[in-house]
Amino acid sequence: MNERERLQLLQAATQEMVADLPAWDGESPAVLVTYTDPVTRLRLGHRFVPATAAPQPKPQTRPRLRLVEAS
Repeated sequence: MNERERLQLLQAATQEMVADLPAWDGESPAVLVTYTDPVTRLRLGHRFVPATAAPQPKPQTRPRLRLVEAS
């Protein structure tokens, strides 16, 4: 798959995800949901949605440090 096909598939998937989000009523607290291309970091789509309906970010896997007593 070339870069152009990859970007077209990614944009189509983004449009589906944005279309599935509920519309913001203009008054309640809202967040801006933005989808970006993970490779190029270009914005593919965005939409204001009610804060209670915003998709939750995936937890990042960061190394965790733990204090261990020396024996």
